[in-house]
Amino acid sequence: MNETKLWQAIYKLYAMLISRVNDEAAYQTYFECNPIVFHTLGFDAFASFEKSSGNLLPFDVDRGYRPEPDFLCARTGAGEITVFELKTPFVGDLIVSRSSDGNRTKLRAQAEGYVSQTTEYAESIQGRTEARAVVQKALGVDRIAAYRVALVYGLAEDNKIADVTRLLANRTGIPIEIMFYDTLLNRLSDAYAMGRKDVFSRMGWCFVYHLVFPDHQPYARAYLGDFGGHNSDRLSIYLEGTLLVFESIDSGGRTHRLTGNLAGKEPHYIRFEFSNDIDGIYMSLNIDNQEHDLRVGQVQLQFDPNFSTYTLGADIDGANGAAFQILENYAVNRTLTMQEKLDSFHYFSENAPTQSSCIEFRPQSFMKRSPDGHLVQEVEALKPTMQNVGY
Repeated sequence: MNETKLWQAIYKLYAMLISRVNDEAAYQTYFECNPIVFHTLGFDAFASFEKSSGNLLPFDVDRGYRPEPDFLCARTGAGEITVFELKTPFVGDLIVSRSSDGNRTKLRAQAEGYVSQTTEYAESIQGRTEARAVVQKALGVDRIAAYRVALVYGLAEDNKIADVTRLLANRTGIPIEIMFYDTLLNRLSDAYAMGRKDVFSRMGWCFVYHLVFPDHQPYARAYLGDFGGHNSDRLSIYLEGTLLVFESIDSGGRTHRLTGNLAGKEPHYIRFEFSNDIDGIYMSLNIDNQEHDLRVGQVQLQFDPNFSTYTLGADIDGANGAAFQILENYAVNRTLTMQEKLDSFHYFSENAPTQSSCIEFRPQSFMKRSPDGHLVQEVEALKPTMQNVGY
């Protein structure tokens, strides 16, 4: 499994749902651009049959139209074909009670129409040799032994899943499933979570920065910040050219170095977190929603910096400062949950592009944390300044 591609697919679907995107074409594009979703659902072959895809099923004379399913998918080993049809998520309850008897339910007319249409697509393929030949060629399937229908539609949070499942199970013919969009998101998230140590919050720290950098830095090692002591329990953040480095010197004086490349002058999202609990070492550097470096292991990380000792804009001695603009930063005294990571980047993506002002650090400017917890700089010439965003 490609964790990077799966994470991007999870985030894109999450962002569409949290922004309440209700455009069918947008979800068609999402699935076309994120084939890992199909792999995660267990399909090893799939093809779009949307009008612009170039794939065409033959005209069905008996039905008087050409079936145009959004996707056809296959589990090739089983010879199973699934008609995979997309509708929109924000449609409310798919079930209505019959007026004559409140205990009896049925699908709403629109939902019933979508189920019937998608099922008819599958029946059209099943019943025609020429249609089956097109499907087999497009999907690379030697044989077709079974058909299924998947309608991606609505939200589980708006529905009683048991009632929807029962209504569909009572139908004869080709098996059909309504796959809710939020259920799909959960299935992708569960797949990503397998084997990961960072999907739940753990003891440790998380640091998030929204930053803008110029093209060049004045020092070969230009510091953005420094925490803790000189020789142990120290966390340093610096740039080496376009390489962003989070360097940790643990309690025993051993160095752990996480790196990631920065590109472009646009605001960057940077998240560094580590855990020092008993479940083993975990350190991660995420830049612009991509995990650039990861350290995991069985041995506990012995690392406990004093975060009240903090220099922002220079090293621990107030020297070797970087040039950068800081739009926002925050720290959490634990690692983030998977949901919080999605929320954190979405907050950045919604706010950073429109933010007009920032605090600008020049190479000679820096601030230190005072005993009362505030970052201060008493020398006027060394103070960072408020500026417009951008270099």
